[in-house]
Amino acid sequence: MVENIKDLPPTVLGALMAIVISILRVMYDREETSVLRVGLEASLCGTLAVVAGSAITALGLDQEWTLFVGGVIGFVGSQSIRTYADRMIKRKIDN
Repeated sequence: MVENIKDLPPTVLGALMAIVISILRVMYDREETSVLRVGLEASLCGTLAVVAGSAITALGLDQEWTLFVGGVIGFVGSQSIRTYADRMIKRKIDN
């Protein structure tokens, strides 16, 4: 099974990386105690990684970047990404 992981598309690998790292981060930080909340955070991070993979493709970057971006998304977390995006959008609206 482990040897077949390298055959998966980079976007899937990025999403899996985001899911695994987010679960480990939440467990390590003891942010959430509910299995449902941990699952939701992991799902959000995985989905954000798929979106980022699409952006990487659209920008013409190498698909190998999706694994790195997925890891970063899992490490930072969906709430931090949302806060940053809200700040960026507000700044664009104010200008």
